[in-house]
Amino acid sequence: MDFTADGQFAPPDGVTTVFVQAWGSGGGGSGSDGSLFTGSGGGAGGFAWCVLPVQPGTPVTVDIGAGGAGGAELGNGQPGTPTTVTNGLGGVAIANGGSGGRFASSGGTGGTGGCPAQGTARQGAVGGAGSSGVNASPGLGGRPAVDGVTQPAPPTAGIGGNGGPHPPPDNYSGLPGGPGYVVIWW
Repeated sequence: MDFTADGQFAPPDGVTTVFVQAWGSGGGGSGSDGSLFTGSGGGAGGFAWCVLPVQPGTPVTVDIGAGGAGGAELGNGQPGTPTTVTNGLGGVAIANGGSGGRFASSGGTGGTGGCPAQGTARQGAVGGAGSSGVNASPGLGGRPAVDGVTQPAPPTAGIGGNGGPHPPPDNYSGLPGGPGYVVIWW
C-alpha cells in the first residue's frame, strides 16, 4: 500500500512486522538575480527502508513530507519536511527532507534517513550549484538515492527543486522540491 498524502494503516490480524520504504521531501531551489547568478538546486530527500514492528489494532500513522518552497529573486530555497511512519509502539521510521539551495552558493544538501531497529538508510543527492555568466544554467535539484524496491516511486518523490534561471522569461524564482512518499508491505 502506498501513500502520497498523510494517512493511517491498520495492521491486519496476525501481522506483527511490516516493511517500510520512505522518501523525504526535496528542498526548494534558490532564486536567481536575473543578471549574473543562476539559482542553485535543492537537496533531495533522504530514504529509509525499515523493518517496523506493529500490533494489530494499533494504527500506523504516515506523515508525508512537503517539498520546500523555491526561493524568490535573490532568495534561498526552503528545506523539505520529514516523512515519518510511526508504529504507535514508540518506533518511527524517518526520511528527512533535503535542504534548500542557497543563492550565489552551493546546492542544498540531501536529507538523511533512519530506522528504529533493523533497516538501511541513504542520503539524498546534493543539489547542483548555481553559476554565473550570460548563458549560465541553473543548478539542478538533487535526486533521491533509491527509486524503489517493490515499485518505482512517483517521478517527483523526494526530488530537489531546480534553481532559478538566467535570463528568466519573467520569473527569477527557484522551483519547489518534490513531496515525500511511503510504501508499506508485509
